[in-house]
Amino acid sequence: MKEVESKYEKLRKKHNLPKLKELRKEFGVKLEDPDFILCDIVNKMKDELLDRARILESIVFVRTSSNLSSLYEAKMLEEKKDEAFEIFKQLMSISWGAEKIVIAKDNQMISFIKDTHNKWIKKLKTNFVEICELLEKKWKSAEIRKNQLTLMYHG
Repeated sequence: MKEVESKYEKLRKKHNLPKLKELRKEFGVKLEDPDFILCDIVNKMKDELLDRARILESIVFVRTSSNLSSLYEAKMLEEKKDEAFEIFKQLMSISWGAEKIVIAKDNQMISFIKDTHNKWIKKLKTNFVEICELLEKKWKSAEIRKNQLTLMYHG
């Protein structure tokens, strides 16, 4: 076991953090620097969740300059738009919390890692996957719209 993994394992046991394998699986965490373990984990979690928020953002907040797939997906997601927005809000809140912690070198990194992992595993991941499944299903039956103006109007 590398020094960095050994150091994380000690932190994990002391603070009841998620296993490194779980963090790798859920957020793509790779530890490299033993001096910045917690900071690296927080940043990777933030980046992964922010990527998912950006996917939802392009669908929930469409505009006439949006790409066509976002316009189609916004229509597909009409009945779940409030749920998608709720997931988006939570992901953005987590992202800004992580940003604050990393910039301020805040001592809340351990609680952020535990809380964010729990939120993702217990609720957010399931809700996000449901949105993905709905869009996957709707794309299978999507057809070219004869009147593209109906896609562009969101009033």
